[in-house]
Amino acid sequence: MDKLMREVACGINPIREALRAGRRQIERLWVAERKGGGRIGELLALASARGVKVETVSDRSLTEAAGTSAHQGIVAFLAATSILTLEEMVARIGAQRPVPPLVILDGIKDPRNCGAIIRSAAGFGIGGIVVPRRRAVGMTATVAKAAAGGLEYVMVAEVTNVTQALQRLKQIGFWIVGADERGQARCDTYGFPSPLVLIFGEEGRGLGPLVKRHCDALVRIPLRGPLHSLNVAVAASILFYEVMRAQGGPEEAGIDLSPPMSP
Repeated sequence: MDKLMREVACGINPIREALRAGRRQIERLWVAERKGGGRIGELLALASARGVKVETVSDRSLTEAAGTSAHQGIVAFLAATSILTLEEMVARIGAQRPVPPLVILDGIKDPRNCGAIIRSAAGFGIGGIVVPRRRAVGMTATVAKAAAGGLEYVMVAEVTNVTQALQRLKQIGFWIVGADERGQARCDTYGFPSPLVLIFGEEGRGLGPLVKRHCDALVRIPLRGPLHSLNVAVAASILFYEVMRAQGGPEEAGIDLSPPMSP
């Protein structure tokens, strides 16, 4: 069964994408007093066209609902969204041709990094984001705001054990590629086979040894300057582009979605 995540979105870009995508019902919008022109006015017109109820409230109420003062004068209360299991996610993307890549974020703890990765994933056609249930940031309002609408286009699944998830994905035909600053393969020359899982490790630590052993390849981003690593969200965007570029050719084969055989 899907796990439901209630969300309060704030800020102009996330709410605009939620209205445009139309994947989830927006139960109501709160807008600050004396806010009605410019970009917010455009959002209110779009909300009216979608039949969304709009209420005018105080700035204090917006801050309390959003949990931050950086709400830009508008807050949306969205209907529950689904946090999938791994099997549910694979079932949803498995029939697509080509099968879109999946991304595993193993231990990402900064919500802004997580949100930025989701935003880039939506832009580059990533099919879904897989996160561990513990020892990582959850799908919070801060993540949603940093994703700037990306959660409207990218599925999210939670797993209890990343290693077991990798084993299952390999079993059904996915190639596992890890992002590692010491990887033997350069991202600009690697072929990125399909169906693909890209995995990113925790900020400052990278992938753990056990996860690396389950990777079919470790890829690095070649750098020219004195620094030898990038912020994980920046690195993810670069690799997403390289995956899109490498997989821009003929459609690839699908995957076998049959359940694992009992030992």
